[in-house]
Amino acid sequence: MSGYVYHTVPVALHAWLANPRDYRAAVSAVVRCGGDTDTTAAIVGGILGSALGKEGIPADWLAGLMEWPRSASWMERLGTQLEQSIATPTPTRPLGLPVLAVLLRNLLFLLIVLSHGFRRLLPPF
Repeated sequence: MSGYVYHTVPVALHAWLANPRDYRAAVSAVVRCGGDTDTTAAIVGGILGSALGKEGIPADWLAGLMEWPRSASWMERLGTQLEQSIATPTPTRPLGLPVLAVLLRNLLFLLIVLSHGFRRLLPPF
C-alpha cells in the first residue's frame, strides 16, 4: 500500500469498519498491510481514538508512548485545554514546552537522519 490517497483511505476505512470497537486490531491490521503504514495507522488511530476515547487505546501502548519532551499527561492537558476553549471561546495561552529540550530532540533526529544519508554513500551501495 502506498501513501496515495486512493490507496490509503480505503484501507483505513476498511480497518475501521471491520474493527469499530477494537483499536489494537484495527491499527495492527493496517500495519500488517505494509507500505506506508505510519500514515494509514495514524488515520485509523485518529478515527478510532475520536470514537473510543483514551479508554479504547490499549494501556500498554499508552505506557510505551515516547514523544519526549511531550508526555501522555501533557497531551491530556492539551486536550482538556482544547475542550475548554471550544466551550468558552476566551483566549488562552498555549501549553508550554521546554524550548531547549525540543531543540536537543530535533538536533538528535537531524544527526540520525544525516548519518543514515551519509551511510548510503559508502559501499556497498
